[in-house]
Amino acid sequence: MGDRKMQFAAKTDTGKFREKNEDRYYFDTQLQLFAIADGMSGHESGDVASLIALEIIQEWAKTQVSMQIDLGPMKRLSILTELAEEANQRIYNTAENNGKARGMGTTLIAGFVTFSYLTYVHVGDSRLYVLRDGKMTQITRDDTFVQKMVEKGEITSKESRVHEKRNIITQAIGLIPTVTVCADAYPLISGDIVLACTDGLHDMIVDDDEIAEIIKAACNIEEAAENLVNRALDCGGTDNVTVLLFPID
Repeated sequence: MGDRKMQFAAKTDTGKFREKNEDRYYFDTQLQLFAIADGMSGHESGDVASLIALEIIQEWAKTQVSMQIDLGPMKRLSILTELAEEANQRIYNTAENNGKARGMGTTLIAGFVTFSYLTYVHVGDSRLYVLRDGKMTQITRDDTFVQKMVEKGEITSKESRVHEKRNIITQAIGLIPTVTVCADAYPLISGDIVLACTDGLHDMIVDDDEIAEIIKAACNIEEAAENLVNRALDCGGTDNVTVLLFPID
């Protein structure tokens, strides 16, 4: 069991209109640790914020010789939460010390994906999905203004995908000194495919069934990641887009 390597595919693209890619991703095959961050556009240094967030996670990973002992879900969740809080603090402090970077922030999903469960932390509107038996389930809840409207019953979930205010996030990593991190675990079974993506994907391909179809139609996960990004570009490509896929065998 210890020598089974987790497969993964990743693809990122600047999109059709952005000057630079403020998305970042990371995956460590030894630790089965992944992260995805979308630096907030409209903020001077979104790319700096996403970079700092992932540096924190990489720094921690370097201190782990290898995960010989299984940490267990609770320990993993507390590690992830601490890393997210540390990223928040470092980005906030960096911005405070550098006037022009004030207000920089990033979304963050960081997690461990094992063959039986996924543990993750989440802030912002990047998403985690699980494709099981052909059906896509979104397992993170967006920290967005429109998500709150959905919960109040003011709009449907389908309407939220195309609402003009869908990009207004209610919290991000680094904007204020403390952040409320959502930390959770999700059971996985053989045959599942885990998808982590930035809003450049789910904002362009607004139907989860279509996302599922693209993954199912591909010959392998590399092709699936490529096809998802290309489809997001075909649908407008107005944002950076990043996709990570992990098949559970």
